[in-house]
Amino acid sequence: MLKYVIYKLSLINAAFAFKSVYYGQLLSVYIRNLRPLSPGSFLDSLRTTRRIFRVRKYTAILPLRLSNLHRLCREIDISAVPGDVVECGVYNGGSASILASVCTRSPLERDIWLFDSFEGLPEPGTEDGIKSQGWKGWCHGDLEKVKTVFQKLHIPESRVRIVKGWFQDTFPSVQIPDIALLHIDADWYESVKLCLEKFYDSVRPGGFVIIDDYGHWEGSRKATDEFLEQRGIDIELVGVGYTCRYFQKPLDT
Repeated sequence: MLKYVIYKLSLINAAFAFKSVYYGQLLSVYIRNLRPLSPGSFLDSLRTTRRIFRVRKYTAILPLRLSNLHRLCREIDISAVPGDVVECGVYNGGSASILASVCTRSPLERDIWLFDSFEGLPEPGTEDGIKSQGWKGWCHGDLEKVKTVFQKLHIPESRVRIVKGWFQDTFPSVQIPDIALLHIDADWYESVKLCLEKFYDSVRPGGFVIIDDYGHWEGSRKATDEFLEQRGIDIELVGVGYTCRYFQKPLDT
């Protein structure tokens, strides 16, 4: 009985700790998006923060990383980087809807491509390390929830392309000539490697590549580092929190 009570209390403490982190980050997002001397800054920051809060049940990504996706999607508009937005690893559509809320309203008429098996994580490989064992089937996304959150944010269906299936099965038949932003949330070595090999060459100079799990999963980090080394890409990875890393494709490539 005592062990059960201790277990329940630990769950309650964990829940409170998570909520404290979540709402702390949400407040930070609002403050960071405020721009002094900008008349529309208050409402703009409020709208961004509200969007992030509304998708909280559809994503495992915390507010600071969602805000970064929102910001980078705006930056490719400001810099007029041509191309679509691609997300590999969709889960329930929270991060995708944040990206879509910007890119589908872009004057550059971007589409958003979403790739996921909607069957959970595949079996990790030897490159993914001991920590990955037992995670097969986790992060099982629901396509209907993706559609629901897109409706909540009023994302036009005509601009969304959802490709259901395992990457190795779906990638060969897909051609996306120009990509402005590539968001990879694929966890394992083989999955991240497939995403980079398939889509990196289509990312336009000035576009962004985001690896969400770089700092958390050994395989994700290894696949990214190996790819950059093999391509001779010497570039600083920018961190967002302990796990996310991103970089901008050099303009001279």
